[in-house]
Amino acid sequence: MSRPETKWTCDICKNKIYWDELFTFTSKKAVVHYTCFRDKASKTAKIEPAQLEIVLDMLEDELRDITIYKQKINVIKEEEIKKVLEQAEKDAEKNSALLTRVVEKFSGVTE
Repeated sequence: MSRPETKWTCDICKNKIYWDELFTFTSKKAVVHYTCFRDKASKTAKIEPAQLEIVLDMLEDELRDITIYKQKINVIKEEEIKKVLEQAEKDAEKNSALLTRVVEKFSGVTE
């Protein structure tokens, strides 16, 4: 069984991104694996590393939530529940974008 691919390639490692992997969009309109993003951000922290790690952990939680919402939405048949879950997914996407920008600001991840 093959893994479903996205249309994107990681801007950091240049490998294909698959739907079952955590990934985020940078302010430079690039897509990156979360693990690549985290590794590079951790190595280029402009603030106390422990502070940046907290934000990275929170970002990981939001990205995991997005994948969970996507999985659960596909099995929900009740339209009202589906709409609530879709809104929750959008909120998690918005939160992950905010956290990604914070990491970019306080590290050299996109430099």
